[in-house]
Amino acid sequence: MSGHTETSTKQGATTAPQKISDQSFVRFGGLAGLLLALTSWSSVIVFYVLVPKDQQLPIGDKTAFLASLVKDPTGTELFYGLYALIAVWALIGIVGLYYRVRAAGEAWAFFATLVGAVAAVGTIANALYQVANYQFLAAGNTDAFATAIGVFQAQPPTNPFGIMTFGLTGFWFLLISLLLLKTTAPKLLALLGFVAVADLFFGFVVSLLGLNALTTYAGVIAGAVGGPIFWLWLGILLWRKAE
Repeated sequence: MSGHTETSTKQGATTAPQKISDQSFVRFGGLAGLLLALTSWSSVIVFYVLVPKDQQLPIGDKTAFLASLVKDPTGTELFYGLYALIAVWALIGIVGLYYRVRAAGEAWAFFATLVGAVAAVGTIANALYQVANYQFLAAGNTDAFATAIGVFQAQPPTNPFGIMTFGLTGFWFLLISLLLLKTTAPKLLALLGFVAVADLFFGFVVSLLGLNALTTYAGVIAGAVGGPIFWLWLGILLWRKAE
């Protein structure tokens, strides 16, 4: 009788599923943070080196923009492709960070993660939407030229007034920075997050006001300075925390 019980116990232990450690995802989040920083800097380099002047934001002469895009769309398409990849790394890092800050407030950390995930997925969709639009225009599909200009000038349905790239992203930075202040993370990291909040909210407001030049500057600052440095530092912390 006891032998049968012992055998059953051994069989149960043998067939028990193997759990994947949460720490492995935290480390993955750390790696994503590092890759996000590198991808952000790469996208800025691509924007200023490979994107022709007539295609750089904000667009001045829309006729010249379309002509330039038909001639050479590679730089612009690559820029938005990298922008989508940045959001992919952010989505992974956001979930990984949840395990770092949830002790400071489970509900708030979960809410911040939801906000960040929506912003990241929305940014991915918006960037890929832009790539698809530019591919369509670059293929010479501009017979209805006035229509093409009108579509280009309209707010993208995937990111009206920068709600994903500026509004919700800035809100996530705000929530996370407040939570980081309650953890053992360096306070300077949280302060850097607040700098990103100020820049992103500024970008959202000027986007609402239609000030395209200022919107571009806010995006460049976020993509070249605040965002990458924050994520680079955070990625290192997540990687070390998972060890």
